[in-house]
Amino acid sequence: MPHTKWTYFAVRDRASKPASRQKVSRQLEGAATRRQILVGALSMAAAGALSADATAAPSLVTNLREYHETLARLSPHYQAALVDIGAEWCAVCKTIDQKILPDPGVQHAMQRIALIKVDVTRMDQTSRELLRYLRADGPPTLFVVQTESGREYSGTRSVGSVTARDLIRRLRPFA
Repeated sequence: MPHTKWTYFAVRDRASKPASRQKVSRQLEGAATRRQILVGALSMAAAGALSADATAAPSLVTNLREYHETLARLSPHYQAALVDIGAEWCAVCKTIDQKILPDPGVQHAMQRIALIKVDVTRMDQTSRELLRYLRADGPPTLFVVQTESGREYSGTRSVGSVTARDLIRRLRPFA
């Protein structure tokens, strides 16, 4: 920031001298061009991010039909998905959502893995049917599935509390 202020005052001082007005004008035009290039590059990056596949965001699932649809939607883009079974009333689930999943090491390990968040907050018939299908007693449960078949990879299931280190270890073969 100090450099910007110094440059501003230097240009202002030079502009007050008649002999250097053309030079300052060219410098300002050059600065505008650099600014336009920067704005253009940022605009292109933002457009790319907006047009990026929506599969990068976590998918929220509350029933068996949504689970199968999500796997079908993800399978062309990802070979594996982390299934995160949770509920709003589950304290450990909140810790996983707020501390474990945002961990930089976990984020790095998940670069090529989709995230399917299964919400069983209601614990109604639909939730129980989904839990039965996923062979889970309840939240929190985490495991990795093959997106094409929906088959669970052996050795990836975690029930209850999990550390970032343990989750990274389970995700490492898919990263």
